[in-house]
Amino acid sequence: MVCLCRGVSGRKVERAISHGASTVDEVGDVCQAGTSCGTCRETIHEMLLARVAVRPRPSFA
Repeated sequence: MVCLCRGVSGRKVERAISHGASTVDEVGDVCQAGTSCGTCRETIHEMLLARVAVRPRPSFA
Protein backbone atom coordinates (compact mmCIF):
# COMPACT_ATOMS: atom_id res chain seq x y z
CA MET A 1 0.00 0.00 0.00
CA VAL A 2 1.48 3.32 -1.05
CA CYS A 3 -1.21 5.63 0.33
CA LEU A 4 -2.73 4.40 3.58
CA CYS A 5 -5.14 7.33 3.92
CA ARG A 6 -6.79 6.70 0.56
CA GLY A 7 -6.11 2.95 0.34
CA VAL A 8 -4.14 3.23 -2.90
CA SER A 9 -1.83 0.39 -3.86
CA GLY A 10 1.47 0.64 -5.66
CA ARG A 11 -0.17 -1.06 -8.63
CA LYS A 12 -2.74 1.75 -8.90
CA VAL A 13 0.00 4.38 -8.71
CA GLU A 14 2.00 2.54 -11.39
CA ARG A 15 -1.11 2.38 -13.57
CA ALA A 16 -1.65 6.13 -13.20
CA ILE A 17 1.97 6.74 -14.19
CA SER A 18 1.77 4.39 -17.16
CA HIS A 19 -1.34 6.23 -18.35
CA GLY A 20 0.51 9.54 -18.44
CA ALA A 21 0.59 11.01 -14.93
CA SER A 22 4.00 12.67 -14.71
CA THR A 23 3.84 14.55 -11.40
CA VAL A 24 2.78 13.68 -7.88
CA ASP A 25 -0.22 15.98 -8.24
CA GLU A 26 -1.27 14.31 -11.50
CA VAL A 27 -1.05 10.89 -9.81
CA GLY A 28 -3.29 12.29 -7.07
CA ASP A 29 -5.76 13.58 -9.63
CA VAL A 30 -5.99 10.12 -11.19
CA CYS A 31 -6.08 7.82 -8.15
CA GLN A 32 -6.22 10.09 -5.06
CA ALA A 33 -2.84 8.90 -3.72
CA GLY A 34 -1.03 11.68 -1.88
CA THR A 35 -4.07 13.89 -1.51
CA SER A 36 -4.67 13.51 2.22
CA CYS A 37 -1.85 13.69 4.78
CA GLY A 38 0.96 13.76 2.19
CA THR A 39 3.22 11.19 3.83
CA CYS A 40 3.30 9.06 0.66
CA ARG A 41 4.14 11.91 -1.73
CA GLU A 42 7.88 11.19 -1.52
CA THR A 43 7.25 7.52 -2.37
CA ILE A 44 5.11 8.55 -5.35
CA HIS A 45 7.86 10.95 -6.46
CA GLU A 46 10.41 8.13 -6.27
CA MET A 47 8.10 5.90 -8.31
CA LEU A 48 7.87 8.62 -10.95
CA LEU A 49 11.67 8.99 -11.05
CA ALA A 50 12.10 5.23 -11.35
CA ARG A 51 9.69 5.14 -14.28
CA VAL A 52 11.60 7.92 -16.07
CA ALA A 53 14.88 6.09 -15.47
CA VAL A 54 13.65 2.92 -17.21
CA ARG A 55 11.95 4.53 -20.19
CA PRO A 56 13.71 3.57 -23.39
CA ARG A 57 15.45 6.39 -25.18
CA PRO A 58 14.31 7.06 -28.72
CA SER A 59 16.51 5.59 -31.40
CA PHE A 60 17.57 7.87 -34.21
CA ALA A 61 19.48 5.21 -36.14
